[in-house]
Amino acid sequence: MIVLVTGSAGFVGKHTVRAFEDRGDEVIQADKVTGQDLTLPIEPWHPTPDVIVHLAATCSTSGSIRDPMTTFRDTVLSAVNVLEAARIPRIPVIVTSSVKARDGMTPYGAAKRMVELWATEYRTAYNLPVVINRPGTIYGPGQEGSPESGWISWFLKAKAEGFPIVVNGDGQQMRDLLHVSDYVRLLVKQATNPDRYNTGTIYDVGGGARNAVTVNEIVEYLGLTHTYGPERYGDAKEYIGLNNVADWSPAVKWQDEL
Repeated sequence: MIVLVTGSAGFVGKHTVRAFEDRGDEVIQADKVTGQDLTLPIEPWHPTPDVIVHLAATCSTSGSIRDPMTTFRDTVLSAVNVLEAARIPRIPVIVTSSVKARDGMTPYGAAKRMVELWATEYRTAYNLPVVINRPGTIYGPGQEGSPESGWISWFLKAKAEGFPIVVNGDGQQMRDLLHVSDYVRLLVKQATNPDRYNTGTIYDVGGGARNAVTVNEIVEYLGLTHTYGPERYGDAKEYIGLNNVADWSPAVKWQDEL
């Protein structure tokens, strides 16, 4: 199978590329870091992929508030161009959205919701096989955490290097942590049989109830020195995935990986 992975140089992208290569698939990589600008009209890929796993996007909520146009360009335009490139040859597209598309409170959430709308319209208008996932907090090895994104990795770095962190808000925000290996396993299942998942459902995926944990609980578990800062705009109190994929469930417990 020939698989095109966009955002291949990113955190999830690297794991996804490796998973397909380990299967023996041929992987075409596309990422702005490696010179493929997905925000411009895309020339046909050669060889033609059997499926596209679209991961390219911005990933910072707070960054989207500071610079909404970059978020729009790198998230919405890249997705629309990928869908358009897939339309004529009718290449199935696996789209990674975000749980934050549920509310659209920030430019990031709004951009992801727009991607979902475009993808859904391409499915309806052009009969293009499209699968849409809404993951929540994905974490795992190789993630470059910062105070703005990849907060689990940022906390682990703080633990390793011994510096204090700032918890925005009261720390009672709850997230169900999804290990990157579990999400990539889902992407591989969907890419190898896209028609099975091209049902019109937006798959809301996360770590599940057993991986639901508050920020304060993670801070306590890791023994981090911390202070509390102002609540961030658009930071919902609770994001827990519905996990409405019939034949998939997360296997990794967060306590085993931190």
